[in-house]
Amino acid sequence: MNCRSVPQPTPAWPFKQEALPGLTMFALPLDGYEPACDAVLMDSRWLGQALPQRRREFAGGRVCAAAALRALDLLDDWLPIARPHRYALFPVGAVGSITHNRSLALACAADADCFIGVGIDIEEVIWHPELVAMAAHVMCPQEHKRFQNMEGFTALQFFYLCFSAKESLYKALFPLCHVDLEMSEAELVSWDTQGHFVLALRSERLSKHFADGHNFHGLWAMEEDTLFTMIPLEKTG
Repeated sequence: MNCRSVPQPTPAWPFKQEALPGLTMFALPLDGYEPACDAVLMDSRWLGQALPQRRREFAGGRVCAAAALRALDLLDDWLPIARPHRYALFPVGAVGSITHNRSLALACAADADCFIGVGIDIEEVIWHPELVAMAAHVMCPQEHKRFQNMEGFTALQFFYLCFSAKESLYKALFPLCHVDLEMSEAELVSWDTQGHFVLALRSERLSKHFADGHNFHGLWAMEEDTLFTMIPLEKTG
């Protein structure tokens, strides 16, 4: 393959709030990115049989994660997949999260001395006919009732904020708790135009770690038609 220079991830922070100390985030546009041209990914651990789009997304996320770890002066080698759970296993001393859509890969890494977990998610905010039916599965009854009283872009944004915020929460919690939460086991209880939101846990299945009703605070932002969400779980005490 005749490879051009491989695009490199760059620091990213889409949120209105100041970046959090001890946490780094990097992004990589996937348009035109060719993983086969990246020497880091050319070995037996690579998803050689995956479809090209999936290969770009997977590789782009891992490359961003490596950059985020380097920025924290931590190990930046290939991130193995935790078996049998299949999430990216960050090295000792770090926690992190990876996400992507069709055009962008994004990863963050955080110092484990400051954070017990972090979750990020990106979604394309686009209307499609199945969205109304999906809302019943994405939302708990209280959220769904609010959604049914909304119209237009307000309803569209609320749907995706519910979905994406919960994706970020589950990415932050799963490596810590190893519990597959349902979408109905968290509720978006507040959000504002400054980019803050709060999810309340509506489950007792995480009682060893978090009580039913525990509030998780997150950040959200819109850039054109892309929604970004993040939930950092900072150490306390």
